[in-house]
Amino acid sequence: MQLKKFVKVMPFALALGISSTVAVAAPAADAAGMHSAPMGQVTKTGTFEKLLSSTSFKMSVDMKSYVVKTNSMTHITLNSMKSKLSALKTGDSVTVQGELEMGAIIATSVHIAM
Repeated sequence: MQLKKFVKVMPFALALGISSTVAVAAPAADAAGMHSAPMGQVTKTGTFEKLLSSTSFKMSVDMKSYVVKTNSMTHITLNSMKSKLSALKTGDSVTVQGELEMGAIIATSVHIAM
């Protein structure tokens, strides 16, 4: 990140006639972002609304709806036992962990409680 900023500033410095090397530091916001936890990680507990496909469903959390997408790496459990999305029934309590991407949750785990 800092090298890109240096490369952008260096031609400008040369155009001004500055012959010595100019050090450019990254803004504090950029430096903090480079070492932070993955953004978008969420855990949501709500109510199952409906199955959208064999790999996705809709759930509501505090009057807000989310589309939850699963894949082959998603762990799905029903009362602590391995399960499938087809086991979900309207009104089931669902806890989803995953990454929030463009309004949908890409689930790493789905826990169903009846």
